[in-house]
Amino acid sequence: MSNPAPINFEHFFLKLLEASYWPIVIIDRTMSVRFYNQRAVKLLERPEPWQGLKLDQLIPDLAILQLVQESLEAGTPLSGEYSKANGTIFWKVSVSPVEHTPLRKSSRQEDAEAQARRYQYFVILIEDLTELRRLERVRRDFVANISHELRTPLASVRLLAETLEDAIETDPEQAQIFVERIENEVEHLTDLVSELLELSRIESGQMPMLIEPVEAELLVREVMARMIPQAQRYRVTLRSEIQDGKTRVAADSKQIVRVLVNLVHNAIKFTPSEGTVVVGTKLQAGGEAQIFFVRDTGVGIPAEDLPRIFERFYKVNRSRSKMYATGPGGGGSGLGLAIARHVVEAHGGRISAESVVGRGSTFTFTLPVANT
Repeated sequence: MSNPAPINFEHFFLKLLEASYWPIVIIDRTMSVRFYNQRAVKLLERPEPWQGLKLDQLIPDLAILQLVQESLEAGTPLSGEYSKANGTIFWKVSVSPVEHTPLRKSSRQEDAEAQARRYQYFVILIEDLTELRRLERVRRDFVANISHELRTPLASVRLLAETLEDAIETDPEQAQIFVERIENEVEHLTDLVSELLELSRIESGQMPMLIEPVEAELLVREVMARMIPQAQRYRVTLRSEIQDGKTRVAADSKQIVRVLVNLVHNAIKFTPSEGTVVVGTKLQAGGEAQIFFVRDTGVGIPAEDLPRIFERFYKVNRSRSKMYATGPGGGGSGLGLAIARHVVEAHGGRISAESVVGRGSTFTFTLPVANT
């Protein structure tokens, strides 16, 4: 039976280093880099090679360097969490001494020298916690937002129910008004829960979509037919602008109509009486995508809010919502535009918004042209 081939331990060590899930830098007592892996290169964004570089050339962070220095002096593992780039990047840095012992027993003096050299190398492991912190912030914001959205209508229902109890026998007409208000609040709660479930299904990829060729103008005309009564109710002119309407787009008609209905509903909601809302479509330059747009002459959106309006629960100025909102529940749940963004992106399109305060807003999204 033949003996196994000898192992190249340095090659084996380097392979293990690269197999690590975490960015790793190994230094010696002079804080010079001896080994590292490619995950560290990607994280620190410093051109190779690194061998022989001082650690402060790679990580010019005084707090982290102090942690490493303390571990070197104490010969014990240490770790800490650090924020960088104005709190947008979060790292957990762990420093661990790697014990180095002689291969054979030696004299007492040699053992003492070996003891002094025990920790010849120090492993620096960096965990990038940025995404984890972002998800934690999203979770906290979600809980805070949903608590707020539920608290207001639930408090209203409770107050109305208590008042109804007193009025149901003494003032039946007023009692009926309270019943209608309760129904409105319950409807708002039902819509909120439905939108939450829908957004959850879309984000998890569980929303089934039937993508098939459909003429662009058919989507616009269906939205017009559904939204004209609401526009008339609030004395807003609703009209269409259709170019290249026969272009066939690859779309789930039901989902895209819902997106357009949501955009038109918002436009009507924030357009004063005698204003105008236009819903339309045209072919994008190059002919690879069809543009759909909803333009209004409403109150507009401040420039600082535009980058965030497609986020879940984000609402532009609550006083603005209360002043102009026309639907049940006031300014809405803040989920409609988030749902619209996910639906459009699931189709391979993009959605955006432009606005000037006091002059109106334009929401635009694209859909790919169907291959025929």
